Amino acid sequence: MCVFAEDERVIMVLEVNNIEKSTGNIMIHLCRNQQEFSGSVPVAYAFFFPAKKNTVTAKINIPKGMYAVKVFHDENENKILDLNAVNHPIEKFGFSNNFFGSYSELPPYDKVLINIDKAENFVRINLR
Repeated sequence: MCVFAEDERVIMVLEVNNIEKSTGNIMIHLCRNQQEFSGSVPVAYAFFFPAKKNTVTAKINIPKGMYAVKVFHDENENKILDLNAVNHPIEKFGFSNNFFGSYSELPPYDKVLINIDKAENFVRINLR
C-alpha cells in the first residue's frame, strides 16, 4: 500500500492565549485553501475545546500540510463569531502567525499560512 505525503498525519499543539472567561468554547478552523479561509466553502478541519480563562492548549492530529488557522472564543456557544451592528467582532479572535488585517476584515490568506510538517508542531495564537 502506498502512502502519500498528504496523508501523513502529524500533531499540531495549539496554544490559545488571552482568554478572558471560562465560558463557552474555543473554536478552531484549520483552512487548507483560500475558499475555506474566506468562508465561501465549509472548513474541512474544525474543532472546539472548552474555554478556560487565560490559556487553552489543544493537541490536534491532522494531515501534514499548509494551513491558515482561525480561532475565536465562542462565549455563547452559537458556533459563529458574533458581530456588532457595524460588523466588528464582539468575541475575541485570532489567526496563525498572530497576523491581523484591518479591524473588520480577514487578514491576507498568504500572511497567515503556516507549514505543519514535523511530527509535532507548536502554534501559539493570541486572541484580541
